[in-house]
Amino acid sequence: MPDYRRPKHEVAAGDPNRDTTCPFCETPTTTEIVDQTFQHGALEISVTLPVRQCADCDEEFFDYVGERIRTEAVYYAYGLLSPWDIRAIRKRRRLSRRAFAEITGLGEATIKRWETGAVAQNRGYDRYLRLLDTDLGWSLLKKLARETTPAEQLASASGAGRFPHIPESQINSPRASAFRVAA
Repeated sequence: MPDYRRPKHEVAAGDPNRDTTCPFCETPTTTEIVDQTFQHGALEISVTLPVRQCADCDEEFFDYVGERIRTEAVYYAYGLLSPWDIRAIRKRRRLSRRAFAEITGLGEATIKRWETGAVAQNRGYDRYLRLLDTDLGWSLLKKLARETTPAEQLASASGAGRFPHIPESQINSPRASAFRVAA
């Protein structure tokens, strides 16, 4: 199983020493690697970031490399897989989001939100994803995904969709009326 914790000095994406231009005045910048501490909720998180500096306009900023390092540090501080880790788990299985969703039972939109960092997964789903990153966990899930439920068997036998049509006579039965929503 991969080690999801990254060393403090490791740059997660891109080359921190690459040439960049200042987004304010569009002149070349230099890069300095600095230690930075920031607050996230009650946590104080320390990271090492490439800070871009512009000699012409004296602006200091960090780009997508710095943003990714900060984002990953937050996820790791909470003990969660980062969006890039989640995407890597799916990619290691060589699956599209749709195929991954079908096998895991997760929603395709949920997977997208996790992979883009729009929403963080809770600890239970994080553990589920970590299990999927193991050969044993993945093989058990694939076995479960191949099994069909009695409702799915009935639907496929009748040629209906996932939820077969319920006849009007059953909808108006005394038993069904107990489950009606009051207007």
